[in-house]
Amino acid sequence: MWGGRRTLVRVYPISVDVAALLRLARSRPVRAYADTLRKETSEFTIVRVDRAEPSKNVLRGFRAYDLLLARHPELLERVRFLAFLVPSRTNLPEYRQYINEVRELIRNINQKHGTSSWLPIELHYENNYPQAVAAMRLYDVLLVNAMMDGMNLVAKEGPIVNQRDGVLILTEGIGAHAQLKDYALTVIAADVEGTAQALREALIMPLEERRHRAEGLRRTIARSDLTDWFSQQLHDLTILDPRLHSPSSVESY
Repeated sequence: MWGGRRTLVRVYPISVDVAALLRLARSRPVRAYADTLRKETSEFTIVRVDRAEPSKNVLRGFRAYDLLLARHPELLERVRFLAFLVPSRTNLPEYRQYINEVRELIRNINQKHGTSSWLPIELHYENNYPQAVAAMRLYDVLLVNAMMDGMNLVAKEGPIVNQRDGVLILTEGIGAHAQLKDYALTVIAADVEGTAQALREALIMPLEERRHRAEGLRRTIARSDLTDWFSQQLHDLTILDPRLHSPSSVESY
C-alpha cells in the first residue's frame, strides 16, 4: 500500500498458443518444409533456432558440438546439426562480425570432421518461421544455450511440435528454465565441456527416458499456455478492481 493505492507485483511467465502452434505445425507449408528438411537429417539430429546475436551463445554451442565429435568419433556421419539463425541488427558492425564468426566456425568444423557425403553442420540463415517450426518437429536434441533470455519461446515451441520425443537442453539463464528444468538437461552457458557432455547424454538417452521427459515438457507447457498467462493476469486485476467482475466491465476495461 502506498498513498492509498494497492499495488501487486506478480510473475506471469509468457507462453505459447499451443492450439495455434499445433495447427501451424500441421499446415501444408510446414509439412512441405519438413519433407525437405528430412533430407538434411541423420540418425541423430540436433537443432537450434535463434536470432544471430551474441547473447544467444551460438559459438559456444558449435564448439561444444565440435568437442563432442572429436571425443566420440563413433558419432561421425551419424549425427547432424541443423542451425536456423535469423538475421538480427544487421546494421550494426558487431552483429555482422558475429555472424561472420559463426560462419567461419561452421566452415572449420565441417572441414575438420566432414566427409564427401556428410557435413556435420547445415546453416539456414534467414527469417523463415514455418521452416523453423518444421525443423523443430524433427529434432532428437534441441539446444537452447543462450547466455540470458527473458523467456525464450523456442524452448516451449519445440517440445510442443516435436514428433521424435526429442531432448531439450537449456541453460540456467533462460527464463523458461524455471518452468521446464525438471524435464530438460541443464547446462551453464559458458561451459563448453558441460554442454558437450549434455549433447552426448541426450543422444544416447534411452527411449523410455526420452519419452518421459518429452511428455513432461508437453504437459508443463500446455498447462501454462498463452490462455492461462492471460487468464492469470485478468484474475488478479479483478482482485484489485471489483468492477471487473462484471463481463461488461471487463469488455469496456
